[in-house]
Amino acid sequence: MQHREDRFTVKTFDCRPDGQIKPHALMQYLQEAAARHAEQLGFGFADLDAQDCFWVLANLRLDVTRLPRWNECFTLKTWPSGHTRVVASREFVGADERGNELFRAGSEWMVLDKHKSRPRNLTRLKLALPASGPKALTTELRRLQPTGDYTRCHKLRVPPSALDFNRHVNNTEYLRWAFDAIGFGHPHTGPVRRLEATYLAELFEGDDIEILVRRPSERALHVLERRISEPADAFAMEVAF
Repeated sequence: MQHREDRFTVKTFDCRPDGQIKPHALMQYLQEAAARHAEQLGFGFADLDAQDCFWVLANLRLDVTRLPRWNECFTLKTWPSGHTRVVASREFVGADERGNELFRAGSEWMVLDKHKSRPRNLTRLKLALPASGPKALTTELRRLQPTGDYTRCHKLRVPPSALDFNRHVNNTEYLRWAFDAIGFGHPHTGPVRRLEATYLAELFEGDDIEILVRRPSERALHVLERRISEPADAFAMEVAF
């Protein structure tokens, strides 16, 4: 299986007050590595744009041994690991300069039609996607289904700065807003050990959203982001500390 390795250094502006990388900033590194590799393999932004479609993240699981810190260099290894008619999988493994593992992640991606925002059949596109590959995690990814009683912690209007090449909210922004909401009303102790995220709907500039949180246990939090104007769940996250 063809993989790619990139070396990153954690910047000052990517860190929390304790010096650890912010979860959404780590996601930006994962996204950058994935984008570079997809371009290299022939199914990147330009290749999909030529077929009037684009990639969107559908599911993610991140298992953390230790988050990298300010000014720390780490290696990020990534590779595609198979696909179905609907989703393509990609894996990630991060390690420090001594080769000690920092984190592992698995992800699932969909391709949406640029004009209709509907999923495209991956088997009908001209993409050199591998049929299978090794997985970084032993646990299968799941699509989160929000249940239980949530409390609204925050609301916001999607700003222009949250948009990406595809003119919708970038997947890392959902994560940024989720941890902001946690910080407003649900302080926690200890580092992130596991993070699962499911993307349920696209968000666009000017959308009004509310962010709701519930705490099923002392060491876990669930977050739900929901469009207000036309009620619809957009993002669900579970995080364990």
